[in-house]
Amino acid sequence: MIAVNKNISTPLHIQIKEILKNNIIKGKYHPNERIHSEIELAKLLCVSRMTINKVINELVREGFLYRQQGKGTFVSLRKIDQWFFRITSFNRDMISRELVPSTSVLEKKVLNAPKDVARHLNLNSKEKVIFIKRLRYADNNPIMLESRYLNYKLCKPILKESLEKDSIHDLLIYKYNLPLTKVNQYLEAVKINGDEAKLFGIEPGKPGFLLCRTTFTGKTPVTWVKYIYRGDKYRFYAEFIPIE
Repeated sequence: MIAVNKNISTPLHIQIKEILKNNIIKGKYHPNERIHSEIELAKLLCVSRMTINKVINELVREGFLYRQQGKGTFVSLRKIDQWFFRITSFNRDMISRELVPSTSVLEKKVLNAPKDVARHLNLNSKEKVIFIKRLRYADNNPIMLESRYLNYKLCKPILKESLEKDSIHDLLIYKYNLPLTKVNQYLEAVKINGDEAKLFGIEPGKPGFLLCRTTFTGKTPVTWVKYIYRGDKYRFYAEFIPIE
């Protein structure tokens, strides 16, 4: 259990907060596990409920805990730091974080290119594209929705794949010998809409991130994809080295 030291200058609420946060980060508390109530924690630690309330409020605000009315306070699935400038497969990324990745393929079909898709893939509206929609999970928690359009002529073999375990980019590069040489992408903040929220199991209107990416072979666009990330599960990270 948590131990605090009342004989040092560090305020009690800071001690308790750091201990709880470290236990969550180290996995001593599991995602979606209910923690002790404020009254129980106050009694166990011999501090005021006001002190515990301050700690819980700060940890909720920072995304380590979440409240469910009438049920208590629970441990959040820890936020995933997503490198904005690093391109890697979802599965490899999750495994590197000691999370178990899984995928549900919601749609896989061929259609005439919608106007915005045709523009991104440099096609006309009569040309065909492959549309693939996948919901991506970490430790069985849905965290990202992927809507991908691929150049049909270049990527037709991908239709034979199940796409539940494999990286589409890896398949194109290593199995179908299609070099992917350049990526353009942009990121913006969005609100999760009703259909997306239903898939994520959250309330509509929650914050999220929209990442749009176009991938090329040479100068030819191969795939255009929209990723919707849950704002409560992701944060984006970039590192810059100043020019001297």
